[in-house]
Amino acid sequence: MDVDEAAERLGFAGEAREWFRGVPEEGDVRAPDEALLEFCGVGGEDRRDMLAARPDPVREPEWWAITTALAHGLERDMGKAVPSAGFQGWPAVPESAGEVGMFAGAWALLANLPRLLELHAQRGVPQDVSVATASVLGGVLATHRQVTGRAGVGLFDLWGPPLRFRGADYEIGRHAFTRTQLGLGDGVAGHVLMMHIPPIGPLDAESSEQSVRTALNSFQRWYPEEPLTAIVCTSWLLDPQLGEYLRPDSNIMRFQQRFTMLPLVPPDDPNEGDRMFMGFGLQLAMPDGAIGAQELAQVPQDTTLQRAFVTHLRSGRHWHKRTAILRSDLPWG
Repeated sequence: MDVDEAAERLGFAGEAREWFRGVPEEGDVRAPDEALLEFCGVGGEDRRDMLAARPDPVREPEWWAITTALAHGLERDMGKAVPSAGFQGWPAVPESAGEVGMFAGAWALLANLPRLLELHAQRGVPQDVSVATASVLGGVLATHRQVTGRAGVGLFDLWGPPLRFRGADYEIGRHAFTRTQLGLGDGVAGHVLMMHIPPIGPLDAESSEQSVRTALNSFQRWYPEEPLTAIVCTSWLLDPQLGEYLRPDSNIMRFQQRFTMLPLVPPDDPNEGDRMFMGFGLQLAMPDGAIGAQELAQVPQDTTLQRAFVTHLRSGRHWHKRTAILRSDLPWG
């Protein structure tokens, strides 16, 4: 079935349908081995529900078309760094989607795992990094269930997981790093690593610094044709306003001190940083628009971060995601 027809039948909005039109519809999608679920950190309820929601070309031709289109897109971009123009993540599925639709993206990721492992082997990536990188599937399934109350990955706009399964993003110790082209308007001028902070544990200085050192040494070996210009991070964790609520010696404030902050560019949507903090920082469901009194009343007040989030917004202010460059005068190498 044509993917555009499938997306229309399933109720995808116009923007999502436009996204699918740019995905190749031809290619070899391998039937994934169920044993690969364990490799990706998928277990318990998520494993059971995912196996029960495997798309079938006869029973669910529309979702089969969507799943294979997502898989073809990964195959097309396998091994490529993120272009300087950025990466548009996978669109969320309609809320009316059933369980097969909720797991379509997860099955597309799993179908490309053998190709990803082939790439890792060719580049000399050790297995522990491959396992940590692929474990994003188990993590996003668990987070989706916690945040939305539904099994699957479909209600998330997936950004990180597709990059992991095409070889552009790697989890190395405490941090994840995305290979990204640096463009200056007239072509590629180098490469940077975009640094991320997965919700996998405390952000202590020792593990963070070790992660960066290992990443710098590793990418020099794995991708010698991509000399690095800088390590850049964009996160709600870099908002200097957190210093009004956290101790100077806290893990978050010590993390901020290792970066040179870039100027704040006011977002088109002033609530963008608030939602990012709520979703990624507090692991709570995010509203589509502003976070109102009703949503704030439902935020637990057990931790300093939770209390800071609520106090700040009730004062009429906003949180911001900030971008910063890792300081080059520190002994990372």
